[in-house]
Amino acid sequence: MKRIKIQHPRRATLYVLGWLHCGLLAAIIFAAFFDMLAGLSGLEMLAPEPAFFRGLLFSVPTGLCWLAIKRLRALWQFLLTAIGLCALSWLLTGHLGGAGFMLIMCIIRVRSRLVEEDEGPVVSLFDRPSYFGLLALIAAFLASGMMDKGFPRLQWLSVLGAVLYLLVCVGYNGLDRLEDYLTLNKDMYGLPAKRIQHIAGSALLIGVLLAAVLLLPMAVGNTGFVQIKLPEFTPVGETESTASTPPPAQSDMDFSAMMPEGVKSYFQIPPIVSYIFFGLITVALIAAMVMAIIHLFKDFRRSFTDSRDVVQYLSRDEKEHAGELVETLRKPKIWDRSVNATIRRKYRKTLLKAGEPPESWMTPAQAENAAGIAVPTLHRVYEKARYGQKECTQEDLKELR
Repeated sequence: MKRIKIQHPRRATLYVLGWLHCGLLAAIIFAAFFDMLAGLSGLEMLAPEPAFFRGLLFSVPTGLCWLAIKRLRALWQFLLTAIGLCALSWLLTGHLGGAGFMLIMCIIRVRSRLVEEDEGPVVSLFDRPSYFGLLALIAAFLASGMMDKGFPRLQWLSVLGAVLYLLVCVGYNGLDRLEDYLTLNKDMYGLPAKRIQHIAGSALLIGVLLAAVLLLPMAVGNTGFVQIKLPEFTPVGETESTASTPPPAQSDMDFSAMMPEGVKSYFQIPPIVSYIFFGLITVALIAAMVMAIIHLFKDFRRSFTDSRDVVQYLSRDEKEHAGELVETLRKPKIWDRSVNATIRRKYRKTLLKAGEPPESWMTPAQAENAAGIAVPTLHRVYEKARYGQKECTQEDLKELR
């Protein structure tokens, strides 16, 4: 089993905040599902409040899943552990939804593990809260108010969850920036790292506590219910009696009572303005959700790919030479199980076990010196697999065993 090096307690705090964001999102999804299931079908399997607060416990198996994928050397060991994590999630949440969520998380963790063997550490979306996650809580709030029956308990939970998630995001982003700054400038001469850490950390802690004191009492003590009523559109072929029916109170915004008698009719806002207003709000919300989904997919894709500089407008000969060079130097694909790819993966695993991942500019000899290892056979076979013109054979692979 590998040892996980946590350089500072603030790094451990970042991990915990990342796991909490998974618990909060799972909690609001479970609460919305069971509350709407009870309201629409009359089948109350679990009340929304227990579903929400038990959903927060999903943070525990999330953290254990991260520890398992980092510490267990063989994937078959992690697959056995994943069965236990699914059972634990089922026990903590009280329903099969927790086990389903954990199964999806374990599959993506395995995918990340395979990528890390070739490209180095990967930051997963499960470990990094984002302000776009608030869209799930806003969607639950809007859905609870726009339904005909209304879901006041879900609306209360969505407000509470949004405040908690906002605090998690603020704390994580502040600590992450502090960690990045100290890591980037750790070799700077005379850097007052402890002073920066104490001042910035104290300011962040005070800001989060102040926001919690201001927002949490309001969210916990909120007993009201916001009912969102959209304006009703009148059919084109309405009868004369229907047309004479006064419009609903929601869309009749009449401020004429505050005006003199002779100008009352000029200050009544027509219903078409209400329709346009609600239409613009709907379009803005849909656009924001689409942009958030696109942003999340881009982040998800970037976490598994490298950003390389691309040189364009080359001549034909230069393009052919560049293509041959890229073909030679490219990293093996995940599904590539050839002898060359196996040797290169074994070489990288050996370096990663010895220390930090090598820099991209290092030669094999420099990478081995930095990691403090000296295996001449592995070095020779790796150079043949990495730079050789011919494919390695099974005899080359047997030399490493």
